[in-house]
Amino acid sequence: MTERSQQWQRVIDEWKASNLSQAEYCRRRGLNGGTFAWWKRHLQRSPGERVKRRGRAPRTAGRFVEVRLASASPTPTYEVVLAHGRSIRVPSQFDPQGLSRLIAAVESC
Repeated sequence: MTERSQQWQRVIDEWKASNLSQAEYCRRRGLNGGTFAWWKRHLQRSPGERVKRRGRAPRTAGRFVEVRLASASPTPTYEVVLAHGRSIRVPSQFDPQGLSRLIAAVESC
């Protein structure tokens, strides 16, 4: 354990014995609450879990989980190319009357 870790361990032990809330203890001692909380969490971990950070390593390192989506079979589609380069894509299971009305509406523009 480093000298700094030992120093923070003593501070945390003193806080536990004080029966004060963490916020009140930090306020009275002039300690940064976030720094105190970090050291408290850090020292609760086993030595093997402690990771030394060099530089500005991202805090999320090691927290990503691979996610694989089940591949759905792609629905076959048809593309109807209209005048002036316009097109309409419809699934293979389409309503012919609805498509006719849609084409008429688009072509009227």
